[in-house]
Parts: sequence; structure tokens; C-alpha cells
Amino acid sequence: MSGLSRHTVFAVSLMAGLISAVSCGDRAQSSGLLSIAQKAIGDSTSIYYGDFSEYPENLPVLPIGVFGCGSDGFDLVERLLTADNYDNITGRPGADGIADFGGESIQLLIDRANGPYSGYLASGNLPFLKEQLIRNTLFLMGDKYYNLAVDEYQSGYKEPVKIVMVSSPVADYYGLSDIEAMMRGSGTGVKAVGVIESCIREALSQTDADGNFCVGVLYSSDGVSSREYEEVIRKMAEDRGIDGHIQVFNQEGAGIAESIRGDAAYIDTSAAIARAGYSGPVTGISYNNIDATLFDRYGFDTRGNALLFPSGSRSVSGVQINSVENYVRYHLVSMVERHRRSGSRVPISSIILADCSYNRVRDIMDQVMVELYNYKRGGIYLYRNSISPDFRFIDPAECAVREVYSILRGDGNLALRGTKSTLSPYITLPSASVPADSLDASGCLKAAFRYGRVSGTEDITTKAVPFAPRYVEGRELTDIENYTETFALIRNSLY
Repeated sequence: MSGLSRHTVFAVSLMAGLISAVSCGDRAQSSGLLSIAQKAIGDSTSIYYGDFSEYPENLPVLPIGVFGCGSDGFDLVERLLTADNYDNITGRPGADGIADFGGESIQLLIDRANGPYSGYLASGNLPFLKEQLIRNTLFLMGDKYYNLAVDEYQSGYKEPVKIVMVSSPVADYYGLSDIEAMMRGSGTGVKAVGVIESCIREALSQTDADGNFCVGVLYSSDGVSSREYEEVIRKMAEDRGIDGHIQVFNQEGAGIAESIRGDAAYIDTSAAIARAGYSGPVTGISYNNIDATLFDRYGFDTRGNALLFPSGSRSVSGVQINSVENYVRYHLVSMVERHRRSGSRVPISSIILADCSYNRVRDIMDQVMVELYNYKRGGIYLYRNSISPDFRFIDPAECAVREVYSILRGDGNLALRGTKSTLSPYITLPSASVPADSLDASGCLKAAFRYGRVSGTEDITTKAVPFAPRYVEGRELTDIENYTETFALIRNSLY
């Protein structure tokens, strides 16, 4: 840190771990700044106030910051640690066998206590969500943290970050512009990157010569919907002067992420016949129903109990999907078939995978799209007009990682160290000051309290502390262990 010890004490907020702020509040009055951001920049009486003029000038040595409310944060860290998309010497695209972010320090904030973020939308409490996203940003830009949720003061010291990656699509869509506005007002040179616009930029690169463009969006029920992706797609296309026919085909991937994590409402490997309590697609004619006329195209795995039939029957009526692969097959075929029936003459050039867990089944997805592209009926390739020969899946996390590299490289802020990367993970927990009747049996904030909090206060209801295994369920820790490079960096500090 240029001119500052790592343990320099900034006047920071208790809640956000803020670094200290500009004495003059002129910039805080610019339009577009949330009240909490105005306080961070120019209100010396606020717990969010800090002196951004004292922010370290030597940004290259600072960590990369990442925040989200679930496992997507660990997924993004794993991508940072394993990315090899550029030549480290020239910066040109192309793998060179050396990790792009080798030697970088990374800070990860899992905002568990305040998620899932979609709950604020369902509760009509977007103002509090926006504030919380600013608090998370300020924590990463700060140099302090609580060691325990019962602590009254922040006695832990850390480095501020040089860039912030927002791993949650919901946080990106609803809060990234507010985060960027505050960063501009701070004058620190710190920038923010989300997962939505970076992947849409990649998708728009496939616009044809006439300005036509067709993309699919596969999204989860608790994330950002295709409607919201489509809004950004059309806005970015307009900004780029793309004036052709733009189409977005959406598919809510109900059951994919759920079956990956073993949700009993979508998958039960012990079941032998169709069962009660199943929440996946059923046969019918409505959207997201299994179409009995498409069974030859779904290509379902029928071995074992991957499909469950009613007792004593092998009829497709009443069939239930019971494997990750079959959920993937159902949703991809459904999307492409809707495109075919629409009569569109612009093929789907890409499908955006709007949930980080979908990347775990990319091999199955690739296989299904090849099968559909080569599918014949009556000697005719049925989907050749629906799938571009250059079709590809677009992974938002991968696109965000590429964008972060480009920004840091362009600004001269890559660490370019030959040392091993480091990772410092944090997690938010309910503050000890939260009333006991606002906590559930596991010690988490009850939904009514979590999503009912009022914006505009300076109440400290959650605190960021160093991540520890006792703060998550065993299954979640197993998932984290699957991110091999990430887990290798924190294994010794966890046990």
C-alpha cells in the first residue's frame, strides 16, 4: 500500500468496515447517488463516513474483491484462480499455460445473512437491497472487519480492494449502477464488474450482417429472469446501434440447479415410481410441461430411475424427471423447439447460462445441442434453422473474469507477482444485537425480519466475519471443497 501501512486505522463504519471519506460533500450531491453513498462520501456524522482521499494509491498490490450471497461467489473465485485466457506478457488473447491472475490476492464476501437477494424483490423492498449491496461494497473497500458477530468493535484489519466483482445476477441487475456511481464519487479509481453486461457483450458479438440477433436465456427461478436479461440486451443493442430483429428465447430451468444440489422436491435417487411431493415438469401442453410428442427429441435417459413412471405403467402420462441429465435435456429441447415453432429465420447463436451451477453440466448441455443440430426426421434436419453452426453457451462468470482482466490490464493494476495467490473469505452473520425472536432455529434471520428491514437507518443487523466451517451446513462445505483451487487456499485456515 503506497505510503500507508496495512494496519493504518481509517475512521471506518461499524457496519460496513468503511475507510475514511472526503471532507467536502459536493460530489455526494450529484444525482444518482443513494443516501448511503452520500453518507459514505460526505457525511462525517454517519457510521458509513470515511476518508476516501486516504485510499491507497498503489492499486496493483491490493486484492480483487468479490461478493454475492451464495456459492456463486466461490464459483467466481475458482474462475479467477484457474483462468488462462491471455498471454501474461503481451496481454493478447490466448492461453500461455500461466494463470491470468497468478499472484493476485482475492477477498470474498459471502453475504449469507442477507440473502437470497430475490426475497427483497418478492417483498417489494428494493431500497433495502440496494443499501445492502452498497454496504457489501464498502466492506470490501474498507480495511476492518469483526472477528465475531458478538463483537462491538471491528478489531480485524485487512486491505481494501482494487476492483469489485458482483457475482449475483440479482445484485448486478438491481445494484451495479448504484455501486458504480458511488465508486466514481469516491475518486479512488476502484471499479466494479457484474456478470450480466459482460456476458451480453459477448452474446452481441454474434449479431449477423443485417443486425439480426437471437439468443436464449436459461435462468433459475430464484435469480434474474429472461425478462430482465432481455431488457439489458435490447438497451445494449440500441446503444451499439444494432437495429436488426432481436429475439430472446427464455427458459426457466426449474429442476436443474435443484437436482444438482439434491433438492428432494426435484430428485429422489431412492424412488422407483412416480411420487408425491414432486415439483418438476409434468406432461401437459402449457409452458414448462413435458410434451409427450417430443420424447424422441428429449432423448431422456431411461436407465434405472432417471425417469419415474406411475405404478404399474410405462405411459408418458404422469412421468416424472428424476436425474440432472434429464432436466437439462428437457429444458434445452423445450427452448429450441419453441424457436422452431415460432418460424424465426434467425437461428439461436448462443444461450446464456444465468445460474452459475449450470456450468457444472456443460458437458451434457453440449451433447444435447449437438444431438439437436444433427436430429433428422423424414430425412430433414429439423433444427438446422434453429441452431447456428457457430452456436455456443455463454457463461456469465467466465465473461466477467475476462472483463476484470481487461480492466486491470488496461489500467495497469494487475499485480504481476510471481508468488502464490491468496484468498481471504468472509461471511455475514446476524449481529448479536438482533432480537432473539427475529432468528430461526438455526440462528439465521427470519424471512419476515430479513426482508422487512427499513432502509435509511444505521442499524447494524448483520456483520461480516472471517469465514469458518461452523457457519455453513455440511453439504455447503462439500460444495466448496469441489472448487479445488479455491479450497486449497483456505483449507489450512478452516481446520
